[in-house]
Amino acid sequence: MPRRIIICGIYRSGTSLITKLTREWGAYAGKAEDLFEDEYGYLEHLALQKLNDELLGSNSRVPTPVQTLLEKAQDPALQQRAQQILAEMDVEAQSNNGIAWTWKDPRLPLAIPFWADLWKDAIYIIPVRHPVETILSAAKMEGLEGDQVPLSAGFAYWQFCMLNVLNFTQSNPRKIFISYDQLIQNPQHECERLCAFLDEQCEMDASTKDQRVQAMTSQITAGRRHYQSPASLADLETASAEQRALYNFLRVKTTYPNETFNPSDFALHPSWMEYLQTMDMLVASMQNMQRGE
Repeated sequence: MPRRIIICGIYRSGTSLITKLTREWGAYAGKAEDLFEDEYGYLEHLALQKLNDELLGSNSRVPTPVQTLLEKAQDPALQQRAQQILAEMDVEAQSNNGIAWTWKDPRLPLAIPFWADLWKDAIYIIPVRHPVETILSAAKMEGLEGDQVPLSAGFAYWQFCMLNVLNFTQSNPRKIFISYDQLIQNPQHECERLCAFLDEQCEMDASTKDQRVQAMTSQITAGRRHYQSPASLADLETASAEQRALYNFLRVKTTYPNETFNPSDFALHPSWMEYLQTMDMLVASMQNMQRGE
């Protein structure tokens, strides 16, 4: 059976780039007609997107409670649909001589409570990017200007997503954390690191490693990025102590992926969900005004 490689990062964290690199490494991504692509997304499997839409109620700005998704994971009908999608990817990868296949959807950090047990001992690639960069880049995708973005809400969303990823991958040794900064600044080194990790996990023939690393590196324009935060997270008053600590911990994980994770060290504010719900209504209102509705 081919290995399952899951790119588990939030919006604008480098998931599209890492998916390209994984495909260049040798993973099967799906048939062209089954993949979604626009200026903000790339190589997202449509069947996965559709099921995630339903799981999350077509709202990716306000997280679905973890317990709700765990309950949905026990629903026989949803289980069957998910297993069918997985089986189809397995068969397609095998028919294309793929040693592994890869999935990417920036909502996977929200939906991972549903999927984690279904895709068994998946291989995880987890991008780590400065949260302000992901927040403002995602806001641009939503048609908002930087001064219209409530950073505190973006931080809470980022914090929830990354805690979800850590919680549901901590017992899995098949994971690598990739720094977006390092990937852009030192593409050769990071592609070699990613290639070596995937080769080991998938028992890939190392004789073609240099060619594959070259193909991966060619996908990256060194130093190029859509948005770069001018400030350290430590200098931003809107970031809580727990959020600063979480970002520092994720950066540590890029070097030491098995570093012990204690969720209580990075606890969310008790009213974070109500706050995001309020901000969601505010953002929707601003978007309607911009559209003249």
